[in-house]
Amino acid sequence: DSRYKLPWTFSTFDYRELCALLWEGCDARFETAKVEGLVNGAANGSDAIGVETDRGLITAPLVVDALGWRRVLAGPAGYQPPEAPLSRGLEVHPEGGATDLEIWIDRRYVPAGYGWSFPAGEETRIGVGSFDPKFHVRETTELLAEDLERDRVRYQGNWIPHQLRAATGRGVFFAGDSAGHCLPLTAEGIRTALYFGMALGRELREVVDGRQTREQAATRYAQFSDSHEWKFKWMLRTQKIVPRVPPRLLGPLIKVFGVKCFVDWSFRHYLNIAPPEFADPAPGQAKPEVPTAV
Repeated sequence: DSRYKLPWTFSTFDYRELCALLWEGCDARFETAKVEGLVNGAANGSDAIGVETDRGLITAPLVVDALGWRRVLAGPAGYQPPEAPLSRGLEVHPEGGATDLEIWIDRRYVPAGYGWSFPAGEETRIGVGSFDPKFHVRETTELLAEDLERDRVRYQGNWIPHQLRAATGRGVFFAGDSAGHCLPLTAEGIRTALYFGMALGRELREVVDGRQTREQAATRYAQFSDSHEWKFKWMLRTQKIVPRVPPRLLGPLIKVFGVKCFVDWSFRHYLNIAPPEFADPAPGQAKPEVPTAV
């Protein structure tokens, strides 16, 4: 076993509370519909982009696909698991908290991937993620929960993208999993979704306020997303290397990499893939109150 003392702390989210807090600062109108696909991409000289839904056709000059890895508005050239750059993850949420974020790189649970257990308020989230989408993780998720003597209840799982994709196309903007903004190796996706979402929101605000065109916003946002590609590729390379390390060497290597100077250096670089200060307001803009993370 190895224990890393990180230069910063992890936080987990109460998903409903997070969404409620974000909604408080929003002046949009919320409607629910099943999205079928894009009717027509943006044409030169046309502001209208059509989206077909189960409630009819919706048109708007600015359209964002934040619908997840299916990337519904990208057209027919989408991914279809398991033949896709996707990881597979599943977790259970038994009652009763914990104190530590724990990770298992153990081929008893998954040949290529890891298991986890971390506290989240009054529950613990215990799961297994496989970098190989063909490997089914339900049985090994239940095995890990059994080994920890925790209840196998409240299952939550999904496909997890691990490859950056084009952030714009056909007049549509993509953010979060639909743009592959989930980090390879760690499968951290909420922080990066917020990060790229803020970048996109700032560009769209400039369009709404008449300070730039949709095309200019698309160019700037695509360049911003693409500028992170080398970081995502390094994370993906590491994701591919770890399963190839013989188990007899993996434990000693993890201990070697646990020296404080390397931990501080590597985890600060990791944090700065989506730096927290990016959320700071622009000069002269009041900083909003930020609730304590759960």
